[in-house]
Amino acid sequence: MYIKKIEIKNLWGHDFPWTLNEDINVLIGKNGSGKSTILRMLFEAISPVEDNQLNLRLFDPIDELIIELTNDIVIRVNSESRIITGNVQSTDYQLNTTLINTFDVVEKCSNPNTTLLDDQLEKLKLEFVTYQRDLSNRVEEAFKNDDNKNHSHEKIQAIYETKNLCLEILAELFRQTDKIFDEKAFHFFKTGIQTPILPENLSSGEKQILIILLTTLLSDRKEYILLLDEPEISLHIDWQRTLIKNIRQINPNGQIIIATHSPTVYYQGWTGKVTRIEEIKSTSTESAILQQKTTPGRVRRIKDDFTQHNRGNGRAKLYQFNRKINAYTSLTKDECIELLDFLKTNGISPDAITFTTLISKLNRYFEAKEIFDLMTAQTYTQLSHVKPHEITLNTLIKKVSRVEQGIELIQEVCSNDKLQLYPDIITFSTLLGKVKNTDEMRSLEEVRNYYGVKTNDIYLNKLKFKR
Repeated sequence: MYIKKIEIKNLWGHDFPWTLNEDINVLIGKNGSGKSTILRMLFEAISPVEDNQLNLRLFDPIDELIIELTNDIVIRVNSESRIITGNVQSTDYQLNTTLINTFDVVEKCSNPNTTLLDDQLEKLKLEFVTYQRDLSNRVEEAFKNDDNKNHSHEKIQAIYETKNLCLEILAELFRQTDKIFDEKAFHFFKTGIQTPILPENLSSGEKQILIILLTTLLSDRKEYILLLDEPEISLHIDWQRTLIKNIRQINPNGQIIIATHSPTVYYQGWTGKVTRIEEIKSTSTESAILQQKTTPGRVRRIKDDFTQHNRGNGRAKLYQFNRKINAYTSLTKDECIELLDFLKTNGISPDAITFTTLISKLNRYFEAKEIFDLMTAQTYTQLSHVKPHEITLNTLIKKVSRVEQGIELIQEVCSNDKLQLYPDIITFSTLLGKVKNTDEMRSLEEVRNYYGVKTNDIYLNKLKFKR
């Protein structure tokens, strides 16, 4: 499984849609253009851990991150709610992914001499021991299950093939400095020196290449996603030149995503895999990923499933209906209206959750606003308590393309006394992500102060990026 496309919505006032290759992807651009930010957000979004273990503050500078994986899997990261959702259950797919940031800086810990690279090497040492133990277990199984010694010998060679290849590459690289890697002791020997060289005593460049290649080895030739943030830092030009080739030799089944300033990393055979960050900068607010996921027959399936499997009173049926439509990453306006008509035909009044969910599935603001207006006009329900609330407003505000458009929407809903609906800090934080100049920022701040909405950490963090 690998990443097909990503869309970053409103990073410093721009969208960044990026279609990726299955094998090699190189992102280049000026300092401060967002390369490292994109890699870090991408890693957090696809990391196989619980949301509460992630650094979701990384997403404060954006509105949303949309990621399309293979098998029609879509992951969406909402910066305001700080929730990562997908169109399938997380248990339905597993991603093996690693981000290597090779800047050698001092770790904030009790030992002032420990660096981030040292910490990574210590973890890799433990994983490498486990990896070698697993190889030994495979060898034992090969002997047990095959009486033919020749066949067993061939199997053993196959088991150790990738490891031996990695060790050969390391030997060739470190031969230039007369160092030999001792895989069992996990340290180096240098010609003419009896005392072993521990990994923490290597140069920064040597630590980096060891981390990158051992990380690739431990992926065990399985599908994986390797993110490299400026791997050329401290690497000799010869090591830069062979970096991608060496990674691909150790594991040809991985997807490599690199942010770099060095042409040496990619110019030998990989120039066709290069993307300039300026080339993917866009002003579009619509998601091409979600548009492409619009497939015919969805409404028919929702209706049939609803008719066949829903029992109980109207409230229970509506609950099941809301769950079904929430499972889809996107819907069209016509599909939304058709679904509302279906509820009306079956004598079921949609609630605020129904309308809010439908609004969230639409890609264009004006279409989402039409569904919002149907709710406020009570076209599909006569229940007085079914009114848009703050979540409905904030779901709709995400769809606007301009700050001015969002301010007009706020003024419209606030002037409707029947709605009794007012913006909150999430409303303004969402619009802040769409700010493109100081005039828009000033206008937004004037409206926020007018409605007496206090700031929070997320808003202030976004404001810092805008100034």
